[in-house]
Amino acid sequence: MKVYFRVDVVNPERIPVTGPVLLVSTHRSRWDPVVLYSATRRLLRYMASHDEFTGLQGWFMRHLGTFPINTSRPTPGALRECRALLLAGEALVLFPEGTIFYYPPNNIHPIKPGTAWLALDCQTRMPDTSLPIVPIRIVYSDRYPRFRTHIQILVQEPIQVDSYLGPPRKQAIRRLTADLQRALGDVVNESVAEMAPPRHHGSSTACTMPAPKT
Repeated sequence: MKVYFRVDVVNPERIPVTGPVLLVSTHRSRWDPVVLYSATRRLLRYMASHDEFTGLQGWFMRHLGTFPINTSRPTPGALRECRALLLAGEALVLFPEGTIFYYPPNNIHPIKPGTAWLALDCQTRMPDTSLPIVPIRIVYSDRYPRFRTHIQILVQEPIQVDSYLGPPRKQAIRRLTADLQRALGDVVNESVAEMAPPRHHGSSTACTMPAPKT
């Protein structure tokens, strides 16, 4: 990535080198999952649409830490997989906007509450280990990245999930979701005109999940 693009990583030391961590990022390009490897040497784990796992692309995706999910019919298995990865001390990446948005820098689409739900659920299951969420803003100099596009990976201050365990769960989810939204963007943009269309029916690069019913 640092050869093909011009990558600038700000505050990479905020990503823990060991232990469970949830990286929550803006989603501006299909390059995002690979670009994030410029910020850490850790193996990152992602969800992606099951129909993306074909041929050579599928081989690379699996070796880059991606696991499949049926985005048109999500199942509880995807949630269990995410939970198992965090409880095993791995680094999981989620894109809580749900898909790619070609927004200006510092704009954020309203994020889904599933990220906060997962984080709180996992934190309660490992009371002796603090689970950090690391918000990340990815900014491209070009709307559609190309050779020598400049990319800024801005790693925000980690959010410690255990500090949200006091209030009732629904209130904690709302608080954590709001704090994540502020960390990911300065301007809330609800426009879907700049949403990236899928390459084909059922395809998605979204690495997120709806909030389970509580």
